[in-house]
Amino acid sequence: MTISELKSRFSSIERIKKGGQKVVYKATSHDGEIVALKIISNATDPRVLQEISLVKTLSMPCVPQIIESGLVTDEAVSEDALYIIEQYVDGLSLRDWINAKNSANLKFAYTLLEALLSAEIELENNQILHRDINPNNIILGEDGIIYLIDFGLAKIIGGSSLTQTAAAHGPFTPGYAPHEQFANIKLSQDVRTDLFQIGITVYECCVGSNPFVKPNETVFQIMSRTMTMMPPLLDLPGDTKGQFAQFVNMLMAKNQSQRPDTATDAMRYLKAIRSTLEMEG
Repeated sequence: MTISELKSRFSSIERIKKGGQKVVYKATSHDGEIVALKIISNATDPRVLQEISLVKTLSMPCVPQIIESGLVTDEAVSEDALYIIEQYVDGLSLRDWINAKNSANLKFAYTLLEALLSAEIELENNQILHRDINPNNIILGEDGIIYLIDFGLAKIIGGSSLTQTAAAHGPFTPGYAPHEQFANIKLSQDVRTDLFQIGITVYECCVGSNPFVKPNETVFQIMSRTMTMMPPLLDLPGDTKGQFAQFVNMLMAKNQSQRPDTATDAMRYLKAIRSTLEMEG
């Protein structure tokens, strides 16, 4: 099957995103179903193949489901490409929400944190680390669901690694990855790695910017700040005893041992401080 033949399966198709080797379309089937169609030019990309495999094993409302995947011929270059047909999510990325100069109040921050911890509990139960939780990979769905996407850097706990053990740095997004991830300390990467990223993401939503990322800085400068700087405590109206702010800082702790041991423990803590929070609505 060629790309043209694949596209002919849809009554309408609209390109919505292009980046690197991937093009994403919003496509409508002839029976009216709206899906996301992704075409990846590198048909043997191990991280994409792993992502497909991982997502197909998950059954989580907050992770868009893969409907179909396979190989297709790109007639323009006479080479194989990967295609993925998945659930289409109508919504706004958290990155676009922040870029629109929005900032989270306590209710929004609590709701976001609760949703991400719920997702992390499910991932933990499936022995999966996401390892790339950040505003680019979170969608505020029109249906009220907060979606977690892009499992390209995901890792199966105890499984084989796609990164060489001797590599100086593992794959990561600067400003969100803790030291154990960007230093490629494989045995130290566990659920607490994802919890760090959740903490940074919630913090950024509240203040409007990532505390470790400054304009025109190099990756190494960002890594240094991530290792050495502790962001100021959040000051959110309604956080009457400052316990929400302290919890977010706990998630962002430099030392893994200072973060909650599991996502379930983190959720338990969040529920325990709920009575101290005054949230509208």
